[in-house]
Amino acid sequence: MKILYLIGNGFDLHVGLKTAYPDFLKYYLAQPLPTDVDDVGQRYITRLKADIQDNIDLWSDLELQYGKHMSKLGGMGKAVHTLQEELDIINDDLREKLSAYIAEEDKRSFFAENAKKTFLDDVVKPYTHLRDYERTEIQNRKTNNWQSTANVVDFITFNYTRTLEHLIGETPLTSNGFEIHEPIHVHGYHNQRMILGVNDVSQIANDELKKLTYATDTLVKSDNNHSYGVSHTNSCGNLISNAQLICCYGLSFGETDRMWWKKVCEELKRRGDLYIILFAYEPKMPDYANNGHKLENKMRQKRDEFLTKGGVSDPEKINLASRIFVTFNDPCFNIQVDDRSPMEQLMGKSAPGTVERFTEDAEAIRKLRTSK
Repeated sequence: MKILYLIGNGFDLHVGLKTAYPDFLKYYLAQPLPTDVDDVGQRYITRLKADIQDNIDLWSDLELQYGKHMSKLGGMGKAVHTLQEELDIINDDLREKLSAYIAEEDKRSFFAENAKKTFLDDVVKPYTHLRDYERTEIQNRKTNNWQSTANVVDFITFNYTRTLEHLIGETPLTSNGFEIHEPIHVHGYHNQRMILGVNDVSQIANDELKKLTYATDTLVKSDNNHSYGVSHTNSCGNLISNAQLICCYGLSFGETDRMWWKKVCEELKRRGDLYIILFAYEPKMPDYANNGHKLENKMRQKRDEFLTKGGVSDPEKINLASRIFVTFNDPCFNIQVDDRSPMEQLMGKSAPGTVERFTEDAEAIRKLRTSK
């Protein structure tokens, strides 16, 4: 059985890190202007910060809005800097501050041993909390169709942190009969080949920048990956092509990573034995214990949203939806970072490990899923 996880920032948020873009933007707006650029360069950065401040809700999707901000380049300092230099000034500042912010959060991404065990137990059985018939279908596939392949778990993470590495430890690791592989960081790390940008040139709102190879190498994610000499487009594409169960956790399915959602949906159309689990989060989940039809409708909406992001037409959706299972606020990976100080750890203060993070409403949903 080949399980592939696509991991987004929601995972880091779930375990207790403050890695949401709004958290970073608050930090970024408070940072002083760099002293190693001239007055005009500082005005570029001030303009960027003003754009963020005036449109803070839009900037919660930082990368998409960053591509739109490119429309402002090419005027203010035209006599002083080239377009490439102007791009470098704001891009270097934004990336440097983002790297510093994520680095501080990544220092917190350590876990007690019982939390690591919980993670490794859960990661090989992502279907545990699905509804009965969904769980049975996956288990039947595992028994009757997927036995001929090795039991492996792979990860494609869109995060800059090393949270997964801190949970897994040395790889390859054998756990519960599965070989756990090292995660692939498709966007790099906070301190190594960090990628911040857009899906393609259509998301760069500046026709002059679109013509500059340097600019597309800087802003278009696939081109930026290529400039680092890594082949993530191919290696991650191969993982998606060979997976039998793809689990999407902590993802918002944003437009700036559209190529990956399209790849997953293309595989779903190509192979009738591929299944997908969408781990969705709802901050105010209603009580559906006595309203299964409403829960089903909410799941249907999530499937439709995912397939739309993957470029699937409405007629095609009908045939694909039955192999996409949705679970809301799933208790899978019910862990938190270990924020104890070294002295507290030495003195044996209780670690957070596994904690109760779900409401009575979520408990009612779980009961509904497992009811006969």
